[in-house]
Amino acid sequence: MLAPATLPTAFADWNRRHRAPLGPAWWQRLLATRFYDRLWRNRFNLPLPILRAAGPFALQKNSPLRTFEYPWCFEQVAPAPGMRCLDVGSGASGFQFVLAAAGAHVTSVDPLLKPPGGTEWTFSRREFDRCNRAFGNKVTFIQDFLENADLPPASFDRATAVSVIEHIPPEGVRSLAPAFARLLKPGGRLIATIDLFLDCAPFTDKPTNDWGSNIDVRDFVERTGLRLILGEPAELHGYPQFHPAHIRSLAAAQRLVCNGVMTQCLVLER
Repeated sequence: MLAPATLPTAFADWNRRHRAPLGPAWWQRLLATRFYDRLWRNRFNLPLPILRAAGPFALQKNSPLRTFEYPWCFEQVAPAPGMRCLDVGSGASGFQFVLAAAGAHVTSVDPLLKPPGGTEWTFSRREFDRCNRAFGNKVTFIQDFLENADLPPASFDRATAVSVIEHIPPEGVRSLAPAFARLLKPGGRLIATIDLFLDCAPFTDKPTNDWGSNIDVRDFVERTGLRLILGEPAELHGYPQFHPAHIRSLAAAQRLVCNGVMTQCLVLER
């Protein structure tokens, strides 16, 4: 499925409650002042009470598309005490801390490679530990590629990848896909959102843009070996039912578009 143009009321309420996707209004006002450079450069080192007040979504410049993606992914995960969740590629987005605050045991895995486009989501181990203390000390962080992380098989109830997969080179996607399946328990689910770029193939002649490329979602799903239980093939790039002209017609009015990007949403089950 593609994210709809109209945000559900429950999702807007979730964003207000968690101050997503950019932190509270007072923080945004501060960043709009002449103190921006100093504040942003030192945001991980703010006193813990201020970090806690700003909230976990204040530490990374998130796309407006996350107003749908974060609450949708949270709803699909349905975190509960004792649930084991794997969150891949979060950077400093804050989503992992929200899952943990809901009672889940969260492992966050990210190699922290320098991202495209100049977006800052990297941090040091010390900075992560400070954020973890501010937001509850409940997230285990592993700085590595998922396929290299030393995690036991069949150990997670849920895995999430929020706008991650499309930024990975094709060879990396091919190795990442089976890693999800290996780590999920039987009946476990992968909840993923994948950007759909309207400025490159199959919509234009450009194979890529500054952020990545339109991955073959069908190929990714098949490589995981997991079962697609939520997601409309006609709205997922790579499936034979997907037609660029139809997607452009949806983009005109019915689906969420931000700076020429749409959001593909899917849930896979082991």
